[in-house]
Amino acid sequence: MPSEKPDKRDSKYPWDVRGASADALRGAMSHFPTGVTVVTSGREERAEGMTANAVLSVSLDPLLFLVSVHKDARLNPRIQEEKAFAVNVLADDQEGLSRLFSSPERSSGPRAVHSLGGGYGTVGAPLAAGAIAAIECELETVYAGGDHDLFLGRVVEVRLGDTRKGPLVFHEGRYPTLKADSGPGDSGAFVDSVRGFDARMGRIKDRRRG
Repeated sequence: MPSEKPDKRDSKYPWDVRGASADALRGAMSHFPTGVTVVTSGREERAEGMTANAVLSVSLDPLLFLVSVHKDARLNPRIQEEKAFAVNVLADDQEGLSRLFSSPERSSGPRAVHSLGGGYGTVGAPLAAGAIAAIECELETVYAGGDHDLFLGRVVEVRLGDTRKGPLVFHEGRYPTLKADSGPGDSGAFVDSVRGFDARMGRIKDRRRG
């Protein structure tokens, strides 16, 4: 006979077992705070923008960056046609821009460019004025990812805006405000990689010894 699932209350660290479903995964990921970006592609009448948090810095050598876009999103065919995109990292005072470009009724073309307000970047994609950073990419490869496509881009330009601002953060369907940390900062991407994690921990240990 198949064994019964243990009662979650009997476990020292209880789990609310939800199985494998879209709702379960969406619910789990709602507890994972992320930054917020607006991904753009195209010029003038062809301009498109979309709020996205499924973005990832992939490699430093070569410089590669990835964005995940639903197959039905208007931005999807635009990136494939333009062979380029820009990822605008929003600041904590740009919640309105995030909400605007996450709406199904969001504008395209010149109205979208006007709303972003930053003109065009090196690859011809619209930029968001007031963003903390913009990462411009030329499309390298497209990978099928179920109901999404994964666009892997080669970074050709990195722009920094007013980095004194805090980042816009999305968590549990809201935009919470980060609290300032008075301790020493430690910057760097790739904390999910062994090399990056070890390097960061080494710097922390060095500070403690000092």
